[in-house]
Order: sequence, then structure tokens, then C-alpha cells
Amino acid sequence: MSIPEPAVKRTTLVCTAGILWSCIGLFLFGRGITKILPLDSTAYIMIGVGIFLGILQNRLMFKKIIDKNLLRIKELSPHKEKICVFAFQAMQSYLIALFMIGLGILMKHLPIPPLYYGTILLIIGTALFTSSLHYFSVMRSM
Repeated sequence: MSIPEPAVKRTTLVCTAGILWSCIGLFLFGRGITKILPLDSTAYIMIGVGIFLGILQNRLMFKKIIDKNLLRIKELSPHKEKICVFAFQAMQSYLIALFMIGLGILMKHLPIPPLYYGTILLIIGTALFTSSLHYFSVMRSM
């Protein structure tokens, strides 16, 4: 007797990816703000820089990754209506996520001033969150 595959429709895969990217982006954005506190003129500048660079990172890097992932989901097992729920990201993306988590843990323990560490978190959080919106816009047209 085999265990059934936890399969879902492609729109659910896209939604799952969007929700995950949104949640992680908002989490990192919030952590970045708390690292930058208390708010003073320098903090406001760094928040602005972080948001700007995050949006830029979304446009230059993450959008390409998402488009590639969306195409992969579309072409995945075309003869099947439902796909394994864990296929919302490619295997290499899971490995990249583990690397990023490890890098985040390492950075947390390095002597990086909180203002700069918080800005780095803001950049990544903004990029992930704004990128997640692309998943949701594509999902509506599926």
C-alpha cells in the first residue's frame, strides 16, 4: 500500500509560494525595523534606503526568480491536474533557503552595528514582500 501524494492545483502552489514569500518578507522587515530603533534622522534615512534597495532588488533579481518558478510550475507534469504541494519551489530553492537561513544566523552573531544589520534585513524583507505580490497577480490570471 502506497502513501498518497499531498497534491494540490497549480493555483494553490502559486498561492503557497506567494504567502510564504510575504510572511518571510514581513518578518524580516519587522526585525529590521526593531534593529534600527530608536527612530532618529539617521534611522529614517536608513529605512528609506532599505526600502528603495529592496524594491530595486525585487526588480533586478527576485522578479526573474519568480518568473522562472512560475514557468516551472506551469510546465510541471502537464498531464496531471494536481501536483505535490511541496513543488511550489524547486529543490534548489529549498537549498538556497537553507543557505540563507544559515547566513542570517551567522550575520546575527557578527559584530555588525544594529543600524546596518537592520537595514540589510529591511532590504531583503522589502524585496521578498514586494516580489510576493507578483505571485498573487499571476494567480488571479490563472
